[in-house]
Amino acid sequence: MELCRYLFGRFKEAGVRHVFGLPGDFFLPFFRALEEEPGIEPVILTHEPSVGYAADAYARVRGLGVAAVTWGAGALNMVNATAQAYAERSPVLVLSGAPEIAHRDPDALLHHRVKNFASQLRVYREVTGAAVALDDPAHAIAEADRVIDSVLRTKRPGYIEIPRDLIRADVPVPARRTSDIRLKDERAANEALAEVLARIRVAEQPAIYAGAEIRRFRLHDKLVTLAERYGLPVATSLDGKAVFPEQHPLFAGNYLGEIGSPRARKVLESADCVLMLGARMTDVNTGLYTARFDRRRVISAVHEGVTVSYHRFPDVSLEDLMDALLALPEPPRRVEPLPPPPLPEPTPTETLTPDAIIAVLNRVAAGRPVFYAADVGDALFASVELETDMFLGPGYYSSMGFAVPAAIGAGLAEPGRRPIALVGDGAFLMTGLDLVTCVRLGLPAIVILFNNRSHGMLAAMDEPARSYELPTPDYVRLAESLGGRAFRVGTPEELERVLVEALEDVTATILIETVIPPGTYSAPMQRLGAVVHRMKNRSALG
Repeated sequence: MELCRYLFGRFKEAGVRHVFGLPGDFFLPFFRALEEEPGIEPVILTHEPSVGYAADAYARVRGLGVAAVTWGAGALNMVNATAQAYAERSPVLVLSGAPEIAHRDPDALLHHRVKNFASQLRVYREVTGAAVALDDPAHAIAEADRVIDSVLRTKRPGYIEIPRDLIRADVPVPARRTSDIRLKDERAANEALAEVLARIRVAEQPAIYAGAEIRRFRLHDKLVTLAERYGLPVATSLDGKAVFPEQHPLFAGNYLGEIGSPRARKVLESADCVLMLGARMTDVNTGLYTARFDRRRVISAVHEGVTVSYHRFPDVSLEDLMDALLALPEPPRRVEPLPPPPLPEPTPTETLTPDAIIAVLNRVAAGRPVFYAADVGDALFASVELETDMFLGPGYYSSMGFAVPAAIGAGLAEPGRRPIALVGDGAFLMTGLDLVTCVRLGLPAIVILFNNRSHGMLAAMDEPARSYELPTPDYVRLAESLGGRAFRVGTPEELERVLVEALEDVTATILIETVIPPGTYSAPMQRLGAVVHRMKNRSALG
């Protein structure tokens, strides 16, 4: 059958109904075939980085995202977005066209070529879990299956390069084989479970610290059941925000060492047994290593294995451990319920701050079917206090430009929820033109622009500098010229009024520019700045 038709069938099997892309000459036959394929819609964005971010967000929600771009100038323009997907464990499949096999003369100076015809493949091998160039028709489908299966199994990106003359070629379809089946080691699983239970039984204040792998491996329901059976409080990492419902009585907050929620910090750092599920101790998640965990009290479970203090079980996965704990007829003990969080004290202000924006969102959007996509900067760090059950953000790799394309990708993946993008002016200047894509798709995204006329996060960690200052275009007129509605607000009261109106308009793409005084930061961002300045002072003192 035609190679592209086989690929479309694999996508549908995995629940993919949209392919994000930007056409280019080496991949035109693919896009033509995609337009003819029932059940899959091509979604064309303005720039390859946006393609990658949209596919990444779709993958985080749906389980697989597909990005299609041309060779060289297209695919190499999307390497950074793919790298973020790898770092943050998002199952994105990158498809790239390539010159015809018949044109692979080593001396041919074809456009988009770098060093040689294998340059792009070598680059993508560095930012994916599996990569292949399909230059042999006899084995094309087997190799494509290998990459797709790797993406679905490991939740890491994959890369398939398809020569232009092979896209619609008839290729042999071998019998499908299930590859890389992991056989569970029951003895290792039982030994790991015995050690974990021994720790939990004697612990006076156990707690759960949950991370991004809970969402990647579709374990959120199991996490809620586990926490409720054992009565364990749950804090989440920044990249794992909302893997546990944030209105749940057992939710303790987002933990980032000294930078995150003070309540989460108190719960985790006073715990005598921390069940770390799907979380990784990155510099961001640990608040630049201000986390105070005693490794002897930590049980860490990720996809690649379970570690109890210093004892590692590589053959027992995160899901294996959670399933074993849930299979127990009775939990070994139940912990006292977590006291309710203190009600936030209202701080009336005429100034619009990042904290005030989050407070308005918590009041106005609570209980509505929305989700949030946040970009790097105070849009992300202020979200520590945002209450939501669905949140996407680059909480580890931290690449700017994610939020607006992510709102598109996740909005198509989860059409029952309204996307709300939280984005700083610096990140908006990178990918904000994809508001026009929202308009073209009829996607009623709400984009809240944190406009402090600077790269505020850099200034918070350093000092204000001319290098961090940003131009101030008329964002309202820009959004209107792209077909959306737009508002500019300067106080919390104005924001609340406009946000209510925006949420009631379920048909328009809406930009809300929030004017924030330069040098005004959220409480988490202020704590981040204090940690960075303290580290600098220590370095200066030798």
